[in-house]
Order: sequence, then structure tokens, then C-alpha cells
Amino acid sequence: MNDATIFDDEKRIPLKLPGRREDTARRLGLIILVLILVTTGSMIRVRPVAESDTADWLVILQSSLCVIAGLVGVVLIRKHSAGAVAARLLLVYIAAVIVTAVFSSYFSLVVGYWALLAGTSVLCIGLISSSADESSLERVEFVIFAALAVMVLKDTILSVFVLEPIDLEDGIHRIGDNTTSSNALGILAAMAFCMSFRSSASTKRSRYLRYAWRALFLSVILLTRSRVSLLGLLGGMLIRFWFARRRSTHPRIPVLIAAIPCWIGTVVLLGAIGWVLNVPPVTAMVDLVNRNEDSDTLMSVTGRTEIWPYAIQRIFESAQSILLGHGYGVSKFVLNENNWSASFFAYHSHNTFLEAWLGTGLLGAIPFLLLLAYGTAWVFRFSDLRKSFSMDFTLRAIAVLTLILSSIFTESELVTKINPVAIVFFFYVLALDRRRAFGRICEQ
Repeated sequence: MNDATIFDDEKRIPLKLPGRREDTARRLGLIILVLILVTTGSMIRVRPVAESDTADWLVILQSSLCVIAGLVGVVLIRKHSAGAVAARLLLVYIAAVIVTAVFSSYFSLVVGYWALLAGTSVLCIGLISSSADESSLERVEFVIFAALAVMVLKDTILSVFVLEPIDLEDGIHRIGDNTTSSNALGILAAMAFCMSFRSSASTKRSRYLRYAWRALFLSVILLTRSRVSLLGLLGGMLIRFWFARRRSTHPRIPVLIAAIPCWIGTVVLLGAIGWVLNVPPVTAMVDLVNRNEDSDTLMSVTGRTEIWPYAIQRIFESAQSILLGHGYGVSKFVLNENNWSASFFAYHSHNTFLEAWLGTGLLGAIPFLLLLAYGTAWVFRFSDLRKSFSMDFTLRAIAVLTLILSSIFTESELVTKINPVAIVFFFYVLALDRRRAFGRICEQ
């Protein structure tokens, strides 16, 4: 008998082939995952910040979906392991969040946000741990990509053709500000662009359709005028180009570590030279991204540095805030209490490290930062991943992780209320951790 057997992540226990009941659970889980992506990451309804701590039909829908997601995830996990290092770190982080909620002044709100995080995370762990091979993982990945693509298209249509535009100073308009936010829409489009590089299309129609989607994603990124998504996309595609052209199987971590800042510095230098020399394409691109902001605004990272000192102050205001934080997902309240230094309403800390510490204290920040470091390490372990995954899947995963990680110093999506950025990050980190199982395929 020549059957290939795939072993569990940690134990030498063969994974069972999925049965009919398990297939049903996976299909249900994928449907729920799409609904969670849509309801948490796209334009559904608008309500004032003052009402953001109250429940309405959408909050009830999100909570219900995540409770069902958690139950489906548990069903899938019971038939398999809970995963390896990444899954365990994620579960520890989830446990830390609920512990810190007990000491938060916003207990009911934090518990609600925790339910969204826990249900979605457990579902992701279940879907990935029940994937017997890479094809199963790629089906989950494609479902996520398709959902992101539809969300980008829907929010772009709403922003451009349906809703009233929100103009900035001097008549500048950014699409996405009247739906979710320009940065959120731009990052969605950037992630979808990186995820669109799949195996060669079988027909011309499929190939042209992919080009059309990529053109849409790039257009959305440019029209959002989001520097975060542009720089993230640039970093992700440079990493993809680097690894796609490699022929050696030996890791070259020092070279890669040196190459990344060199690439970024080269692009910035060439852009600065082109702008000084008034090269028309370069000047147009700089003006588009700059949004007519002065040097002081740019040096403050568009006002983000105004928030950081007050976030640090709130972190260190007591021993409890240092150890347990103020509550997961409630920084929009904490950062605007008696904060007279900020010139705008702060929805979060605009820094992943500060946000994690502010929300969950050291108790939650430590396991999350370990998970973040674990995800970052995959960028420098390409050769190990290639022993278990195809080139296409590995390149997509590394590009998207690079894109997301490039924004952690100025954005906080990974540690605020569950959203598509966090879901995609969890998916790829958990999926790449499956190499422990996929790398132990033996012939019997």
C-alpha cells in the first residue's frame, strides 16, 4: 500500500481523511468566515461615536456569527489538534484578553469585543487544523481573497457613486472616507492584490479577469491616497520579487535584513531626486500621496505622534494599567478622556505595540507580541517553508505578512476589534505553522 499519510502538528498521530460531517462543518465555517469579514470590514451602516458602546442589529449579528464561529471551530479542533506554536500563542492571548476584561471599566464592551476575537480566532484555528493538505488551505485562502475582492468593489462603488464624498482641505478627496476609512479600504485592496497572484490562469478570459481585478486594486490604493497601503504593497511586492528570483535553497537572512532597508532607502531617494528635478510622473505621485500636507504634518506621521505620548501616559498611570491595561478595543474612549493635546479624535493608538499594552497590559501584550514575532520570523525562513509548501502559496503568504507587518508602527488593526487585517494575519501565521504536519508526509 502506497498511501500518503499526513501527521498531526505535534504528535505522530495520522490525520483522518475528512468525513461528510466534517466537510459540512468546514463549509459552514467558510460561510461564517465570509460573513464575519463582510460585517466587520466593510460599509454596512454609520452611527455616531457616542453610540458605539451600545448594541444595535449589526452588533447583535456580529456577536451571533462569532459565537457560531467559535462552536464550529471547536467541533473542528476536537477532531484534530489545536495547532502548534502559533495557535497556542493565539489561545493564550485570547485567555489574557478575557482576564483583563474583569478589571476594565468597560467590562461589557470588552467582553463583546472579546467574543468577536475569540469566535473568529477559534474558527480560523479549526479550519486550518482540519486542512489535511495544502489544497485545503488554498481553498480557505481563496474564499478569504474572494470576500476581500467583493468588499473592495462594493465599498469603492458606494464611495464613488452612492455616498456623499468627504472633501479634505483644498478640495482634496480620498475614496473610502465616507465608507469605512481610506486607510482601511487601501489596506484591503493591497492585501487582495498580493493574494491575487495565484497559479497561471488556464484560459485567456481568466487571465484578463485577474488583470482587471489587479487594476481595480491598484486604482483603489491610489485613490485612497493611503501612504500606509502604498508602502506596505511596495514592501510586500519587493519581498515577493526577492524570493521569486532566488535559486539557492540556503537561507541568506543577513542579506535579506540588509536588503530591506536598502530597497526602501533607494525608492525614497529616487523619489526625492525625481521630485526635486520636477520629473512629471514622480511629482504627480508625490502630490497624490502627500495630500498637500505641510512638513510638520508629515513629520508627525499625519498627526499620529500626537497620540503616542498620551497613550504612554495612560499605560503608566497605575500598576493595574501597566499589568492589565484599560480593556481590549476601548482605546477610542481611553485616549479621548481629558486629552487636550490631540487635534483630532483618536480611534486607537496608531501603534500596534502601544495599543496592545494600552488595551490588555503586559498580560495580553506579551503573548500577542510573541505571536507577532513568530509571524515575522517566517519572512526570514523561506527555505524552511519551501520544504512543505508550494512556491505560489509561500510567496503570497510572505508578501501579505510583510504588507501587514510594515504598518504596525503607525496602525493598530491587529489588536483592535476583530477586522479583516487581523483575520488575514491569523490565517497566514497559523497556516504556515502547518509545515510541521505537511513536512512529515511519509509513504506507507
